[in-house]
Amino acid sequence: MSKDTGVMLIDTQIDIAMNQKKISCKFVVSGLFVAFALTTQMLPHANAAGSVAMQAESLMKLAPQAYNMGMRNGNPEKWNQYFESKSRRTAPGLVISGADQIHAYYKWEFETFKAKWNTKRVTVKDLVGAMEYEWVATHKPTGEKFTINGVAIFELGMSGKVLNMDFYYDSAPVSKYFEGAPGSGN
Repeated sequence: MSKDTGVMLIDTQIDIAMNQKKISCKFVVSGLFVAFALTTQMLPHANAAGSVAMQAESLMKLAPQAYNMGMRNGNPEKWNQYFESKSRRTAPGLVISGADQIHAYYKWEFETFKAKWNTKRVTVKDLVGAMEYEWVATHKPTGEKFTINGVAIFELGMSGKVLNMDFYYDSAPVSKYFEGAPGSGN
């Protein structure tokens, strides 16, 4: 093998190595571009899902504040704005459906009780949240004070407002205060 052949062989090996690096660089760049394209397509959906969960959690924190503010002012409108037009609200002995019935119920509740809603714990998953709460109230007609400890399950609609809200608590000691309430059947 001549000296020139050896140099030519080294040059050829370098060219092959350089071409392989160019090819592998092209694959790396192409791979990064594809990964970027896929990520940008998925991110809006991931943000939307995150936004829904954050919206549900925010509602679970803000709604009781609106309730308490409305109760202090004797005006349920700030609270009523959290409900969709086809909402449903249940509690022991109560079933209320639709915005008009929900508004009528809360008008009655705000006129009948002086209350404060205290949130103890909140758990949210997608569009559903569970809240452990304490409802401290005075029955205005009798002046009797009582406390309800319970759990409320909130289901949000796609609008971000409450679609269904179900309250669970021991109703035996307090049922007399809710006789004649809209939705009670009495």
